[in-house]
Amino acid sequence: MSAPLEGVRVVELGAYTTGPLCARYLSNLGAEIIKVEPLKGESMRTFAYKVGDVSYIFHVHNVNKKSVPVDTNTKDGKAVLFDLLRTADVLIENFAYGSMQKWGLDYETIRAVNPALIYCSLSGFGHTGPDRHLRAFDTVIQGMAGVMAMTGTREGPPIKIGISAADNMGSAAGAMAITAALHHKCRTGRGQHINISMHDIQGWLTSECWALLDTEAGPQRNGNRHFAVAPQNIFAAADGLIAVEIETQKQLDALCDMLGVGQIALEDSKAHEASLEAALQEWVAARSVDTAVEDCLACKVPAGRVQGMDDVAENPFTWEREILVSLQHPESGEVKILGSPFKSNRSPGVVSSAAPTVGQHTRDVLGGLLGYSDERIDALVADKVIVDEASSV
Repeated sequence: MSAPLEGVRVVELGAYTTGPLCARYLSNLGAEIIKVEPLKGESMRTFAYKVGDVSYIFHVHNVNKKSVPVDTNTKDGKAVLFDLLRTADVLIENFAYGSMQKWGLDYETIRAVNPALIYCSLSGFGHTGPDRHLRAFDTVIQGMAGVMAMTGTREGPPIKIGISAADNMGSAAGAMAITAALHHKCRTGRGQHINISMHDIQGWLTSECWALLDTEAGPQRNGNRHFAVAPQNIFAAADGLIAVEIETQKQLDALCDMLGVGQIALEDSKAHEASLEAALQEWVAARSVDTAVEDCLACKVPAGRVQGMDDVAENPFTWEREILVSLQHPESGEVKILGSPFKSNRSPGVVSSAAPTVGQHTRDVLGGLLGYSDERIDALVADKVIVDEASSV
């Protein structure tokens, strides 16, 4: 079996999350990722929550990649980068708007080097519009895009989503756009410039709220509840919490039968939210989490255990589905890390190697791919244009 993007070469000029994670998604689909990073390595290598001396987040974002540190601010370093780009199908960058142009690496310049290249820019606010110059930070993006305003309870302040939603969704959107551009390239032979805005993508998280803009109250924070139907909330069992979500009349009928209360029309369920939640809480409290979930599911009422991250990590489902896998890293030892999110009977997701050490693949890529001689590579290392594994120590 072969991966769907086998044979596709991606050069990544990325840092932090959006660009590196976008490239990591493509690697899980089989693409070759050449990570061109600063001579000291990408700054995320030393970010918080380390495994050994390497940030856990760096491990997550950089599975399957090849590390080639290059000083692209030098003439010789830029020449090395351009040689790489001549062989590439895709370039991914996630720097602030204007940075690549300042460095002489903007789309028009790179297109002259490789007209068929797919150049993907991932930024906070895109390359057009009045906010394009603003720097992107996940919490700020969530606040500006309305996501924070819709998270939390009505009585409390806006709250960010507990994970980096803007970064992660921007990465996924970039990977989707790149795969579409690769299909277009197969048909036409033409490259293109992809311009992804994290702020734009966050707008899709609030899609159901836009319909409420013309209502008297407008969109409101509802905590764990839904703005139109009930009940949707978490309920305390004898030994933990369960989540229950009613979406259809059939599910609401089943819930009412289970609780022994009169039938309620779905469109009237919000008016009965308090009484439904009180009855459901009393019912759940008399049971363990496992029993409450099993009884709900037996009655066709959607429910599940509210799990902590430690519960998820220990769940056999997590390992059977390879949501988590174990990899060996030369500096960090064993690292339990997210596997491929892509599952297919013909092309299972690729998780072939742990995140690279600084300069681990410099000689393999420059010598094997570009045909540089050992003498030329040695000279570039000596001139501090590139770093190889030996010189990074």
